[in-house]
Amino acid sequence: MNNLRNEIVFFINKEKVVVAGEDAFLPLSSFLRYRKNLTGTKVVCSEGDCGACTVILGWLDENRKIHYTMVDSCIQFVFQLDLCHVITVEGLNLNNELHPVQNSMIRHFGSQCGFCTPGIVMALTDLTLKQKSFNAPEIQEKLTGNLCRCTGYEPIVKASLALNDESMPDLLSSLDSAEIEKQLQQLADSNVIIEFTQNGEKKTAIKPANLADALTLKAKYPQVRLVAGATDFGVQTNKGRAKDKNVMFIAHLHEIGYLKKNAEQLEFGATANWSRIRDFCRSEIPQFSEILDIFAAEQIRNAATIGGNIANGSPIADSLPVLFALNASLKLLSESSERIVPINSFYRGYKQLDLQQNEIIGGVILPLPVKNSVLRLFKVSRRKDLDISTVTMAIYLEMDGNKIQSAAIAAGGVGPVVLRLHSVEKFLVDRTIEPSVFEEAARLAAEEISPISDVRGSKEYRTLLIQNLLQKFSLEREALV
Repeated sequence: MNNLRNEIVFFINKEKVVVAGEDAFLPLSSFLRYRKNLTGTKVVCSEGDCGACTVILGWLDENRKIHYTMVDSCIQFVFQLDLCHVITVEGLNLNNELHPVQNSMIRHFGSQCGFCTPGIVMALTDLTLKQKSFNAPEIQEKLTGNLCRCTGYEPIVKASLALNDESMPDLLSSLDSAEIEKQLQQLADSNVIIEFTQNGEKKTAIKPANLADALTLKAKYPQVRLVAGATDFGVQTNKGRAKDKNVMFIAHLHEIGYLKKNAEQLEFGATANWSRIRDFCRSEIPQFSEILDIFAAEQIRNAATIGGNIANGSPIADSLPVLFALNASLKLLSESSERIVPINSFYRGYKQLDLQQNEIIGGVILPLPVKNSVLRLFKVSRRKDLDISTVTMAIYLEMDGNKIQSAAIAAGGVGPVVLRLHSVEKFLVDRTIEPSVFEEAARLAAEEISPISDVRGSKEYRTLLIQNLLQKFSLEREALV
């Protein structure tokens, strides 16, 4: 393995920060507020839902250039920040002058209680770094992950539109981004292993320099928990449900962050985040991108990865039905081998995976829909955007004229894992897409699923949803014809 460090090195605004020991396990928001007294970053939900804690985070990309994006700091941990540049709301006015975004919010009365305002300012600042001008829909999409309960969004949107007439300062230059990049590049080939004892328990945080070292370290520390975006791990930790003592951060591994396509399939590296995948699929599988549009806010999409979504094993994961219906395969990597496993056989039970202790998920191979096929994806949740699903479904039909040649239907939220509805699939072959056929398919589906009741819906409600979605599909198709 390469050089070894026992400390994390990153920058906050213009300050170099070195962390070793128990602070590595602090959420970034807590580290900012309680270790650095940067209290402009607010914490409300500790779940990544409200955006009050939004910061801009710069990562070294595959070319070792800093790429900036916004994230929720309440569910980012210090052990994820090695070789990063964190920009907080305090970093916007190092010359004792308000940033144009801040000034515009004042002029257009974009703040009342002010608790949400720093996160909104950071989201809009991120927008100004990416675009020279923007319209109201672009602003509204940018602010999807920022909750404001008292001001209302109209003055905030007006403040944002007014920025089109403003001259933006070179924020990155004022923060010496180029010099920070050079310093981070000098450490990019070293592994990080931090070991310490807290309350009598030994804890370990690992950040491998590359994929080969990651696989070596996974074999050496088989019990280590792999963490990429931490968008679920962070919530579970903040709520006291996850108390992992050993973690390995892998989101920075560019060898498994690729996006590829050819005539027959797409390939996603396991550490590719949802923002990149959404844009990548826009032309090839637009239905998938549409689901990802309402999957999460940008702060979450910028951190969460497809590999983490798969490894988490939730039966209501929004990505899984389409992967099941299109018969995706997973690349499972270890120090000595590579396995290809169909996703339809990867889950052996609730949170039980066909994944060895020395393996990591390296990538996803997703066959493209063939010509003369129909793909429809559904998500039902208590609110349309940014909510956990009650039921999900993917319907994929390959057609021979007006007859169904083959069918693949996957449903989530109706069993311990995402289910392929095999009896329905078999019934649909050689039939046409019409309401009477799908009424019978709905009856068969109700017999095949095994939902439970929880806070998002009763088992009876979930059963009815699955039946309704099948019939909705046929009625929509009939209307198109």
